[in-house]
Amino acid sequence: MLKKVLLIVLSVLLAATVMTGCGNTPSENNKQVQTESTKSYPPIDLNPREALSVSPEGIKAVAPSALSLTNEEIEQLKKGKYKVAFSYHTLSDQCNQRKLAAAKEALASWGIDVVSVTAAEFKAEAQVSDIESALALKPDVLFVMPVDPHSVAGALEKVKGTKTKIVFMENVAAGYKAGVDYLGSASSDSYGNGKAAADIMAQQLGYKGKVAMMFYDMDYFVTNERDRGFRETIKNNYPNIEIVMEAGFTNVNNTGAVADAIFAKYPDINGIYATWDVPAEGAIASARSLGRNDVIITTCDLGDNAARLIAEDGMIRGTGAPRSAEQGKAEALIAAYGLLGKKLPSTFVTPPALPVVKANVLEAYKMSYGVEAPQALVDIVKQHKNN
Repeated sequence: MLKKVLLIVLSVLLAATVMTGCGNTPSENNKQVQTESTKSYPPIDLNPREALSVSPEGIKAVAPSALSLTNEEIEQLKKGKYKVAFSYHTLSDQCNQRKLAAAKEALASWGIDVVSVTAAEFKAEAQVSDIESALALKPDVLFVMPVDPHSVAGALEKVKGTKTKIVFMENVAAGYKAGVDYLGSASSDSYGNGKAAADIMAQQLGYKGKVAMMFYDMDYFVTNERDRGFRETIKNNYPNIEIVMEAGFTNVNNTGAVADAIFAKYPDINGIYATWDVPAEGAIASARSLGRNDVIITTCDLGDNAARLIAEDGMIRGTGAPRSAEQGKAEALIAAYGLLGKKLPSTFVTPPALPVVKANVLEAYKMSYGVEAPQALVDIVKQHKNN
């Protein structure tokens, strides 16, 4: 009897040992699940080398580094006593402010005078008036960032037959042909930045979930391309993420109501993409009002508030940012080439996209703006370094 009991005990112990040896610990199981869910997705390239965007005419971009001036050409520009004017669709965001500063800095170094800077703040009729006022100053080059490509096209008809040359920023007037009606255009890598927002969203969601798009519902090439980049990347690369709703806005001050509608229809939504960072703040406010601080938001551009939220693990987890300093100088270089009668390597110039996440937010800020990140952001990064 005693022998039987001993045999039974030994059998149980042996079985337990075998099961323990063949099985995985809870932590090993978690590691295995994580590996299975992420193994087919490469890490996000935080410093891509090539732009993905093409111009509205389908022209492939070259990087700003493809453009340069010799000392002799700079002296020639200085002797020309040229003057230029800028007509922006908005100067309310940091990206455009930095582009302008970089362009003005380059132009000044070549002895070119900036005689006018205007911002229509998204009002097409205001930009038409701005352009008319700028043309009265008879600039050698007019830089235009169109609010509406059709209304701007009409306003710029007065340029034809004059000495004034046109450089477009971001968007292009409808019907205008590069190298014929205008010198060229400089832009951020809109498609690439939209793709970056999608890649970051997917990574933050663990490559599965439901997301909504809160997009700028206007005929505006740059923002349309951002949205296309996000949409196509999610649909083509992340089969377990579903875009369940696309909600448009035209007023950047009313995006909270748009986000409210998203949450009303999909209260369990996992993530929201916004075309740029300012309207994304409406989604943040809406989510907070519902206690949905777990919602993941990605966007484009890199204002100080977006950078802060990324650094402190806030709702904005990442963005696709423009390299504004490079772009501003590229705008100036296109104008310089035109004034010199020098052939451009391409009439479309854009630096590559700049994905921004917590790990590279300080470095990306400098790459985007060409200046060091503000001390307040540096302090936030230090505070949340190990979170």
